[in-house]
Amino acid sequence: MSDKIVLVKWVDAKFCSGTHTKEEATEHEMSVFESIGYLVSKTKLATIIATERNNDGEYRSLTIIPTGSIQSMNNLESVVSV
Repeated sequence: MSDKIVLVKWVDAKFCSGTHTKEEATEHEMSVFESIGYLVSKTKLATIIATERNNDGEYRSLTIIPTGSIQSMNNLESVVSV
């Protein structure tokens, strides 16, 4: 099992209910998230990370991130093995 563990900083859409003036609407900002997981795949369209992987190489708890929304992705080299 040699999957990279990565830290992904990415921008996500945000929903704001209710009515807003133009000034109020333009004060809202996008949400920025940081996600950590096993890098399952990366294409032009989507980057998939998983929070868990079992000894059979199966993944659980996937996060599918639009690749165009990624601000940075860093390989986490120092992982402690117990």
